[in-house]
Amino acid sequence: MSNWLRAQVSTEIKNPKRHLFDKACADMGYRADFSLKEVHGSFSSEASEPVDCVLVNAETGNPSTIGFNFRHDKDDKLVLSVTGDFWGMSYSGTEFMKRLAMHYNREMIIESMEEQGFIIEENRVEDREVILVGRRMAA
Repeated sequence: MSNWLRAQVSTEIKNPKRHLFDKACADMGYRADFSLKEVHGSFSSEASEPVDCVLVNAETGNPSTIGFNFRHDKDDKLVLSVTGDFWGMSYSGTEFMKRLAMHYNREMIIESMEEQGFIIEENRVEDREVILVGRRMAA
């Protein structure tokens, strides 16, 4: 049975920046393809929905069953929503979004540290934990 999910995520990734979103997707082994405008279910093309981009497996180039929309809410803040079929994946749609948020936040922190003059010496993800070690460059 298919696990079709459509959920708005506004608490974990607020005002997503495209370049950080792209890096977070890459961290998870995907590439966001903004030329693909419809996501399909695993077993039926009838289960489909319009999206702004579809995740593509970075290694094989095959489209996944996961897509995203970027929309402005009533306060004109950008909100990321996910639509997809998570059948056969090792985690649910909610868990997928938590992982994406973790990678997105890691990329945001790295960018902020580098802007402040830090050199990232260690950068890894262990299960549900991000480990970053930075050293400030000498002035």
